[in-house]
Amino acid sequence: MKFDGTTFTNFIIGSLYFYLFILFLFTLYLGWRSFNKKRMNKQKSVQIDPEVAKEMAKKITEEAAMHRKERSGKNQ
Repeated sequence: MKFDGTTFTNFIIGSLYFYLFILFLFTLYLGWRSFNKKRMNKQKSVQIDPEVAKEMAKKITEEAAMHRKERSGKNQ
């Protein structure tokens, strides 16, 4: 097999495109990682006091019952 300048040049250019593609994928990965890290830092878990949670649940059930009464009254 004969190796001339064209074969060597094609090999180098092909390798360059391959390594540029790998570099592009790596930069996408790093960008995605930093984006996720920033997004996860903004999401803080909120702890609700159990008494407040009970009051909220009670109010929601009362409002649901009120809306059910309104809807059943309109249907009749």
